[in-house]
Amino acid sequence: MSDNIIDIKNIRLNFNKVRALNGINISFKSSSIHALIGEHGAGKSSIGLILCGLKKPESGTINIDNKDFSFIRPKVALRTGIQFVHQQLMLNPYFTVAENLFFCDNSSPFFSLSLKGRLHDMAEKYLRDYGFDLDVDKITKDLTLSERALVSILAKIKNSPRILILDESLDKLSVEYYSRLKNILRELKDDGCCIIIMTHKIDWAFDICDRVSIIRYGTNVLTEYVQSIGRMQIIKMAYTQLSETPVINTSSDSFYHLIKYNEAILENLPVNLIILNNDGILKLANKYFIDSFNIDINDYIEKPGESLLDKTIITTKNLILKQLSKNDENTIYHLSLNINDTSGIYNVHCSPIYDGNDKIGSMLIFYDITEYDSLQQNNHLSEKLSSVGLLSAGVAHEINNPLEIISNYLTNIRFRYSEPDLLKIVNQLSKQVSYITKIVSNLQNFTNLERVSPENASINDLVREMIDLLSVNAKLKNININLTEKNNNNIVYINENEFKQALLNIIKNSFESIQKDGDIDITIERKYVNNENFLEILIKDTGAGIDISKDYFTPFYSTKSHNGVNTGLGLSLVYGIIKKYKGTISINSRKDREGCIVKMTFPLVDC
Repeated sequence: MSDNIIDIKNIRLNFNKVRALNGINISFKSSSIHALIGEHGAGKSSIGLILCGLKKPESGTINIDNKDFSFIRPKVALRTGIQFVHQQLMLNPYFTVAENLFFCDNSSPFFSLSLKGRLHDMAEKYLRDYGFDLDVDKITKDLTLSERALVSILAKIKNSPRILILDESLDKLSVEYYSRLKNILRELKDDGCCIIIMTHKIDWAFDICDRVSIIRYGTNVLTEYVQSIGRMQIIKMAYTQLSETPVINTSSDSFYHLIKYNEAILENLPVNLIILNNDGILKLANKYFIDSFNIDINDYIEKPGESLLDKTIITTKNLILKQLSKNDENTIYHLSLNINDTSGIYNVHCSPIYDGNDKIGSMLIFYDITEYDSLQQNNHLSEKLSSVGLLSAGVAHEINNPLEIISNYLTNIRFRYSEPDLLKIVNQLSKQVSYITKIVSNLQNFTNLERVSPENASINDLVREMIDLLSVNAKLKNININLTEKNNNNIVYINENEFKQALLNIIKNSFESIQKDGDIDITIERKYVNNENFLEILIKDTGAGIDISKDYFTPFYSTKSHNGVNTGLGLSLVYGIIKKYKGTISINSRKDREGCIVKMTFPLVDC
């Protein structure tokens, strides 16, 4: 028995005198995700409209669960478990998110005014279970396009579909939402659902789909497993619209004929695409490229294409230009590009263009992975920080044991001996043990930031305490720590240990940067901006300074660059603490002399 859940056989459909589907044949399997790819007007949406009962075909047969239909009524589609997310996102703009999620759902209390609170709770739980943080009381018209697309899709998934049709709705999602939703779609697939996705995002089709069908002029040109077909093959087969952009050239030029008639060159191709001849002259930049990088094509057409990369670093620029001389297709991954002041991370695919056996130019396609890369980095950083947290907790626990033993020995010596010189040494050792104990305590707090309790704390007292704690080390390195308190009794809502750990990390970086003989100036001052009171803490050092192009708040980066070592967790943890308490932090080079300046701000508590 076939595992096909739907078979479309010789379906024809007209919109007035326009042929939308022209005897199309296509099969969809259960437990699969199937992409339909084609240019606008190819017939993709018509397939979805027929399957959900909104359009009646002129001829042909639709077989669902081994039952033949000449057309499907909407009630039959719903009863069969077909859920359709229209590309226009058919939501009521004046409903809340919760109301749109449960609209026309017989299992919900939508029409009971007394149960509005329950509706809110149901929607909140539903979104929370899937890992989405969205205000369920927000009016839908105030949502972003990505949020509206998410609500539209989740409203259909809630009904446990057997066949879920997403008509370009997935394309409207942000990368973050897509990354979460694709796991939900995979779970649906594993439960037996057939998911049909109409999309222009070819990379996403390769990321999530099992099979792909190319729809062109209302027919199914090809259905294949994604691992058996290449991206360029899809582009060449699916997108056939001729370019209407005037080309500045003579009709004898091969590129004129190429741009006008070659199927791979489309003005509306949904990728960033440019064409260069063998001399590197730009012959075409499609609409997608022009819009993405906001360029005036007249500034670049018929000029050296490398001028598009003038603001990209030279090594990356040369790496791309080198691909133009090659005779086979190549992809360069994860490049940082700046084109017309638009920066991002891209995969660049270079494909040679032939006229017979002669190479006449190259096509470059720029796949934007900026958001995806950022999301992946955040995931990796979260995993690293989680691992470091577990390691730190173990280390802190092990350090505590010998500290307690040392502390007990010092206490016994203090009570059993009376020699002044010995007691002086014991007292100094006790202070250092106390210092280490506080550091370990702070390290343990870092491994479980959610458990610590904030409270109203005097920043002035905490800063003075940390300066006193570091005074011995400062003297050993001949570093002067100078405190200027322009205002006293500045109260901030924060966890004391976390703030001290943050300040400790910043000063420690200054110690490492100065090495020996220098100054650290700390200034505490109230500020009043935009009708809000906040506290500003400036920490200036006379160390080696910083490279302002680096992101020092990324985990495993620090400011102690003088010795070639730029690894650490310090400033990233500081950043996390300060953001947690609605503060800000910045780090810059000093303008008055060599060194750096760290600025922290916190909201002040009204007392």
